[in-house]
Amino acid sequence: MNLQTFTSLDGRIGRQTWWLAMIVLLIATVVAVFAGAALLAAVTGGQTVSSDGNSYMHLLIVVILLASIGFALVVSVKRWHDREMSGWWNLALFVPIVGPLFGLVVLGFLKGDEGVNRFGASGVVELPAPGPRFGRAPQ
Repeated sequence: MNLQTFTSLDGRIGRQTWWLAMIVLLIATVVAVFAGAALLAAVTGGQTVSSDGNSYMHLLIVVILLASIGFALVVSVKRWHDREMSGWWNLALFVPIVGPLFGLVVLGFLKGDEGVNRFGASGVVELPAPGPRFGRAPQ
Protein backbone atom coordinates (compact mmCIF):
# COMPACT_ATOMS: atom_id res chain seq x y z
CA MET A 1 0.00 0.00 0.00
CA ASN A 2 1.38 3.39 -0.99
CA LEU A 3 0.16 6.96 -1.39
CA GLN A 4 -1.12 6.19 -4.89
CA THR A 5 -3.61 3.77 -3.31
CA PHE A 6 -5.41 6.80 -1.86
CA THR A 7 -4.93 9.29 -4.70
CA SER A 8 -5.19 7.54 -8.07
CA LEU A 9 -8.34 6.07 -9.61
CA ASP A 10 -6.29 3.83 -11.91
CA GLY A 11 -5.59 0.19 -11.25
CA ARG A 12 -6.90 -2.49 -8.97
CA ILE A 13 -6.44 -3.55 -5.37
CA GLY A 14 -7.30 -6.78 -3.60
CA ARG A 15 -9.44 -7.36 -0.52
CA GLN A 16 -6.53 -7.27 1.90
CA THR A 17 -5.32 -3.89 0.64
CA TRP A 18 -8.89 -2.54 0.69
CA TRP A 19 -9.43 -3.62 4.31
CA LEU A 20 -6.04 -2.23 5.36
CA ALA A 21 -6.68 1.09 3.61
CA MET A 22 -10.13 1.41 5.20
CA ILE A 23 -8.73 0.68 8.67
CA VAL A 24 -5.93 3.23 8.16
CA LEU A 25 -8.47 5.84 6.99
CA LEU A 26 -10.77 5.13 9.92
CA ILE A 27 -7.99 5.43 12.49
CA ALA A 28 -6.57 8.58 10.87
CA THR A 29 -10.00 10.19 10.69
CA VAL A 30 -10.90 9.39 14.30
CA VAL A 31 -7.55 10.69 15.55
CA ALA A 32 -7.80 13.88 13.47
CA VAL A 33 -11.40 14.61 14.50
CA PHE A 34 -10.70 13.98 18.18
CA ALA A 35 -7.59 16.15 18.01
CA GLY A 36 -9.58 18.91 16.32
CA ALA A 37 -12.39 18.59 18.86
CA ALA A 38 -9.91 18.67 21.76
CA LEU A 39 -8.25 21.74 20.29
CA LEU A 40 -11.65 23.34 19.80
CA ALA A 41 -12.58 22.60 23.42
CA ALA A 42 -9.26 24.02 24.62
CA VAL A 43 -9.75 27.22 22.61
CA THR A 44 -13.36 27.74 23.75
CA GLY A 45 -12.67 26.73 27.33
CA GLY A 46 -15.41 24.12 27.16
CA GLN A 47 -18.11 26.70 26.37
CA THR A 48 -20.91 25.69 24.06
CA VAL A 49 -21.07 29.14 22.45
CA SER A 50 -18.15 29.72 20.12
CA SER A 51 -16.65 32.97 18.97
CA ASP A 52 -15.88 33.84 15.36
CA GLY A 53 -12.37 32.38 15.50
CA ASN A 54 -13.61 28.95 16.52
CA SER A 55 -15.66 28.47 13.38
CA TYR A 56 -12.37 27.78 11.59
CA MET A 57 -11.90 24.74 13.83
CA HIS A 58 -15.33 23.46 12.87
CA LEU A 59 -14.44 24.01 9.24
CA LEU A 60 -11.20 22.08 9.72
CA ILE A 61 -13.10 19.11 11.16
CA VAL A 62 -15.53 19.17 8.22
CA VAL A 63 -12.62 19.31 5.74
CA ILE A 64 -10.98 16.32 7.47
CA LEU A 65 -14.21 14.33 7.22
CA LEU A 66 -14.73 15.22 3.56
CA ALA A 67 -11.13 14.32 2.70
CA SER A 68 -11.53 10.99 4.46
CA ILE A 69 -14.71 10.23 2.49
CA GLY A 70 -12.93 11.19 -0.73
CA PHE A 71 -9.97 8.91 -0.01
CA ALA A 72 -12.33 6.06 0.91
CA LEU A 73 -14.19 6.49 -2.39
CA VAL A 74 -10.91 6.41 -4.35
CA VAL A 75 -9.84 3.20 -2.61
CA SER A 76 -13.27 1.69 -3.24
CA VAL A 77 -13.09 2.57 -6.95
CA LYS A 78 -9.94 0.47 -7.21
CA ARG A 79 -11.66 -2.39 -5.41
CA TRP A 80 -14.66 -2.19 -7.78
CA HIS A 81 -12.16 -2.36 -10.63
CA ASP A 82 -10.74 -5.57 -9.16
CA ARG A 83 -14.25 -7.06 -9.50
CA GLU A 84 -14.40 -5.77 -13.13
CA MET A 85 -17.05 -3.23 -12.19
CA SER A 86 -17.09 0.49 -12.86
CA GLY A 87 -16.17 2.91 -10.11
CA TRP A 88 -19.63 4.40 -10.55
CA TRP A 89 -20.84 1.54 -8.35
CA ASN A 90 -19.69 3.77 -5.48
CA LEU A 91 -23.02 5.55 -5.91
CA ALA A 92 -24.72 2.39 -4.64
CA LEU A 93 -22.99 2.96 -1.29
CA PHE A 94 -25.19 6.03 -0.72
CA VAL A 95 -28.45 4.04 -0.84
CA PRO A 96 -29.59 3.88 2.81
CA ILE A 97 -29.05 0.55 4.62
CA VAL A 98 -28.86 -1.64 1.50
CA GLY A 99 -25.99 0.25 -0.18
CA PRO A 100 -23.40 -0.03 2.61
CA LEU A 101 -24.28 -3.70 3.17
CA PHE A 102 -23.97 -4.43 -0.56
CA GLY A 103 -20.66 -2.56 -0.68
CA LEU A 104 -19.30 -4.39 2.36
CA VAL A 105 -20.11 -7.79 0.87
CA VAL A 106 -18.84 -7.03 -2.65
CA LEU A 107 -15.78 -4.97 -1.72
CA GLY A 108 -14.80 -6.67 1.50
CA PHE A 109 -15.60 -10.33 1.04
CA LEU A 110 -15.97 -11.34 -2.62
CA LYS A 111 -12.85 -12.37 -4.51
CA GLY A 112 -11.64 -10.19 -7.38
CA ASP A 113 -11.00 -11.28 -10.94
CA GLU A 114 -7.85 -13.28 -11.52
CA GLY A 115 -5.36 -12.15 -14.11
CA VAL A 116 -5.82 -9.07 -16.25
CA ASN A 117 -9.16 -7.35 -16.81
CA ARG A 118 -10.07 -4.07 -18.54
CA PHE A 119 -8.78 -2.10 -15.53
CA GLY A 120 -5.32 -3.64 -15.44
CA ALA A 121 -3.39 -6.44 -13.81
CA SER A 122 -4.61 -8.16 -10.69
CA GLY A 123 -4.30 -6.22 -7.44
CA VAL A 124 -3.31 -9.38 -5.58
CA VAL A 125 0.39 -10.11 -5.31
CA GLU A 126 1.19 -13.78 -5.70
CA LEU A 127 3.97 -14.95 -3.41
CA PRO A 128 6.47 -17.50 -4.70
CA ALA A 129 6.34 -21.02 -3.31
CA PRO A 130 8.50 -21.43 -0.22
CA GLY A 131 11.92 -22.87 -0.81
CA PRO A 132 14.44 -24.46 1.51
CA ARG A 133 14.95 -22.45 4.67
CA PHE A 134 17.72 -22.07 7.19
CA GLY A 135 20.12 -24.22 5.19
CA ARG A 136 18.04 -27.38 5.31
CA ALA A 137 18.54 -29.72 2.42
CA PRO A 138 15.44 -30.65 0.40
CA GLN A 139 14.22 -34.16 1.08
